[in-house]
Amino acid sequence: MIRLILLLAAICGMAHGCPSIISKSTWSIKNTSCRDALPTPVPWVIIHHTDTPVCMSKTACTTRLRNILDHHTRTNKWCDIGYNFIIDMNGNIFEGRGWTKTGAHAKGSNSKSIGIAFIGNFQSK
Repeated sequence: MIRLILLLAAICGMAHGCPSIISKSTWSIKNTSCRDALPTPVPWVIIHHTDTPVCMSKTACTTRLRNILDHHTRTNKWCDIGYNFIIDMNGNIFEGRGWTKTGAHAKGSNSKSIGIAFIGNFQSK
């Protein structure tokens, strides 16, 4: 499944100029202590929203991601941001835990899934 997603992303990027994944080191300087490897392939992709206001610029979204990371690590006591990837309103894809680390996005299903979150609250839109 992951190979298929990577292949489709590469094809999309070459053909349509789709965004590349923005590495975690680009938006965060915080070292994380996550060690649990994500067993692959995973059978599920779980989609979330961050339940935060949306952000419209890369700079604003980077700040929002840092705030989410801070909340997840300080308040929730997780080793990193809970999601594997996060997407903003402009379609930018930010690396969270990435392809290889187990997320903290869906208790009981983390080791069987990739967690993708869209920045915003989509209960009313």
